[in-house]
Amino acid sequence: MKLNERSVAHYATCDSPPDKTGFLLKKGERNTAYHRRWFVLKGNMLFYFEERDGREPIGVIVLEGCTVELCESAEEFAFAVKFDCAKARVYKMSAESQAAMESWVKALSRASFDYMRLVVMELERQLEEIQEAAGGTGLGAGGPQGRPKSTRPNPVARSRSGVSAAQKGLQEEVQPTSDTSKENGVAWSKPPPVASANGSVEGTSCAAWEGCTDSGTAQRADGVRAPPVPPRRRGASLESPVSPGTGCFSKLHDWYGREVEELRMQWLHSQ
Repeated sequence: MKLNERSVAHYATCDSPPDKTGFLLKKGERNTAYHRRWFVLKGNMLFYFEERDGREPIGVIVLEGCTVELCESAEEFAFAVKFDCAKARVYKMSAESQAAMESWVKALSRASFDYMRLVVMELERQLEEIQEAAGGTGLGAGGPQGRPKSTRPNPVARSRSGVSAAQKGLQEEVQPTSDTSKENGVAWSKPPPVASANGSVEGTSCAAWEGCTDSGTAQRADGVRAPPVPPRRRGASLESPVSPGTGCFSKLHDWYGREVEELRMQWLHSQ
């Protein structure tokens, strides 16, 4: 495995919280004596420094494909980190007490990704068993996992009931009168007739809307009352305020075309 020394050193001394720290006695590779080192465990990497305030680590052990076990040594509370490869180095260390040794052995044994993978697989298996058990026994307790049913009102049902109440109130308010027009079964009041200056009466030429029953409401074949519709706008004109008779788009287009042509001719004469 190739590691960038600068990146590894930065990871060892950065502000990320370590999993475990402490002093251990480490047996040297060439000098077989034990030396006191400051160890920092981060993830699956075990860094060791000469001093607690060391700026850079003097070594790192990648805890993958290895086992942590007790070993026989001249030092008390000793344990070793052994790798599967036959020619790999065996790291021997010693703690200050029995409790410290057990804590380090447990932490180093759980640092590898292989161990985390086994833990995740076991948790997934337990979760599947819980879901299967809840699916068979928890259907009558409010859901597959025995959760209580929610008591919050259904917003869809509330909105539908509100619309129905509004429609009913609108139908009750609008009643047919003696001078009304009807559309889709709903009676809408006509504007009163207005006499013009020449004596003619306006507002009486509106054709009565059809589709009404004797009761003043339209009904479908299944007997359901049709919803009300808004009244039609009256008095809206599409005529141009500048040029009457241009309600049609083609007429309006021709009118503006003539205006543009006149302006163009005036500009040509002025040149």
